[in-house]
Amino acid sequence: MSGVGVEYRRARPSDYASIVELNAANFIAHLAEHERGDGFLSALFTLEQTAAMAEDLGTTLAIVDRALAGFLCAFRNDFDHGSPVVAKMIESYDRIYFEGKLLSRYRTYAYGPVCIARAYRRQGLLRVLYDAQRKDLAGQFEVGVALIARNNPHSMAAHVAGLGMTEVGEFEVNGNKFATVAFRLPAK
Repeated sequence: MSGVGVEYRRARPSDYASIVELNAANFIAHLAEHERGDGFLSALFTLEQTAAMAEDLGTTLAIVDRALAGFLCAFRNDFDHGSPVVAKMIESYDRIYFEGKLLSRYRTYAYGPVCIARAYRRQGLLRVLYDAQRKDLAGQFEVGVALIARNNPHSMAAHVAGLGMTEVGEFEVNGNKFATVAFRLPAK
């Protein structure tokens, strides 16, 4: 599934409703406890927020048989995300080191959220979406930074063990703990 029969492309306005639907289907509060073990999203986005993210650095999609199989968002650090969790992550860049240098010294962007539909998980889509985003943003940024809820070990394993991201920090918002992970982008 990592490439055969899958179309990878940038999101268009006609895709935004499908992104919101997949986001809602995987939002932690909408899942039973036993479903959360396969990963979940910590934030629920409106159609307007989804459109704004897609129109910033872009949202990469995986399409199978004309249906949305997954998405990966990216946005600039100064993007008006309205999220206290993302704001806390970005505020920490002056205290977190990656490869011996403060994160604030790099040209960084925020990676995520990312979501793969349950029927398409463990088939290589995350790797292809990640590689496509890194290639697309190469030269514009040096480092991508993401946050992962500590109570989401599936996502932590997928990003750190699976994609090779490096855990660089931790922070807390409203009693919820999050890991900060970072990764290099190619020079171009």
